[in-house]
Amino acid sequence: MPSSAQEPDSQRAKRGRFPPGGPTAADKRRLREKLLAMRAQLLKSNKDLADEALKGSGQDFKVDHMADFGSDNFEQDVSLSLLEGETELLQAIEKAIRKIDGQEKLPYGICEDCANEPDTWDDEDSTAPWIPMARLEVVPYAEYCVKHQEAREEGLV
Repeated sequence: MPSSAQEPDSQRAKRGRFPPGGPTAADKRRLREKLLAMRAQLLKSNKDLADEALKGSGQDFKVDHMADFGSDNFEQDVSLSLLEGETELLQAIEKAIRKIDGQEKLPYGICEDCANEPDTWDDEDSTAPWIPMARLEVVPYAEYCVKHQEAREEGLV
């Protein structure tokens, strides 16, 4: 069996070996604490939104005017939409924490799309497959590098 230095990049990727780079152990500890704080804040916010969205469920719908009923329904819809978005964010935060803890297939800080494109890892202008620390500082639950996130948002992926 060839050594990992002689192995093609695609073989290294399949075995979970990535080029040097990515967040240090200290970076991971600091970002994990940030993620835990974000999670705690979201859990509180989710509870508040759920209470707001569901408060109409137990109310007697005796309203003075149909416009009031429409306003109440609109507010409930907005709260439910916000709750859905926050739930998705909470799932991304949970996944990032699991990655830091080594409980996911890919390590923390690896772009999930770059991990599947090992031929691009040697680009001089790229940090691939690692998500740059500047991005992780701002979005510690990021799953994709900026290039791949933009492609996803533009519907190219």
